[in-house]
Amino acid sequence: MMMTHFLLPLLLSLINSSCWCSAFSPSPNPISRKSCSTLQESYYYQEEAQRPQSTFTLDPTSERAKDIIQNHLGLTQNQHNQLTQLAKLVVTWNQKINLVSRKDCTTEVIFGRHILPSLALLSPLLNKKSDDGSIVSKVVDVGTGGGFPGLPLAIACPKIDFLLVDSVGKKLKAVDEIVTSLSLKNIETLHERAEYIVDDIQGKKKHMNAYDVCVGRSVATIPKFCFWTQDLLRSKDGRLMYIVGGDIDDDILSRTESTSTINELLQQEEEISDKRILVFPQSQVQTIAATSGEKKSKRNPANSKKIKRNKSKLSKGGWTKRDNSAPKQRGYENFQRYES
Repeated sequence: MMMTHFLLPLLLSLINSSCWCSAFSPSPNPISRKSCSTLQESYYYQEEAQRPQSTFTLDPTSERAKDIIQNHLGLTQNQHNQLTQLAKLVVTWNQKINLVSRKDCTTEVIFGRHILPSLALLSPLLNKKSDDGSIVSKVVDVGTGGGFPGLPLAIACPKIDFLLVDSVGKKLKAVDEIVTSLSLKNIETLHERAEYIVDDIQGKKKHMNAYDVCVGRSVATIPKFCFWTQDLLRSKDGRLMYIVGGDIDDDILSRTESTSTINELLQQEEEISDKRILVFPQSQVQTIAATSGEKKSKRNPANSKKIKRNKSKLSKGGWTKRDNSAPKQRGYENFQRYES
């Protein structure tokens, strides 16, 4: 009994001190030591994961799908068939490689939640014209993942060349197989991290300021994505078209050329997606990129120097071939015997 009266106050004091420390001392969680930009990135992905996902599904062979694809978007029956086949191929490949979320992955889900939102980019893409009046000819899809939005757009726009970029090689291998199955001739893929695309020394920096439009879908925070893609866009009339959900900072919204919901672009009253498409001119992409906190770095700079090792110094445990011309050192060359 006396022992209980002694231990109880001690336990209570330990609990209180533990609570006080957790409330006022620095958190042991590593995220507390990250920079502000990294924290924003972490919160972005947490919000993306926690945000309720669209429950919209649509059978690609249904009358409503035909109405959207052929009547509202103006695509042909053959293109509709290719989009239907694309949905089936993604489902098949997703069983082998995680291209999209494997939870509830069906043809209806792929068509309703991935293909249709990708096709919402058609309106701003086809209405975009260069200063000289020329139409879009080259598009880069950064962070394509399982091929979205690049694959549906390439089917809808066979005269536009698309480059699909991702850092995950196995996803791009699946995308390449899908491209072959659909006999698409206007798609190339590039296995590379976004921040290193323009530093392609072997390709003589062919991607620098080479694209009319860059597209992406919830790849990263907008400032960070702008930092990655700013040098890919044509310097005068390039455009970034970004699919994103959630709340957007007012300062970023003020720099857009246009902002439209996916439902508006697809001319649908029923909500297909809660995301929007933001269009930024290249000049504003650079301005936003400057606020990202990122710094440019080259993975393999051309002027890098190889480290020269001093061969005269042996490493620990090393040995060299003995010089036979040198006198042998046995420790008794000058030995003299004294007689007693």
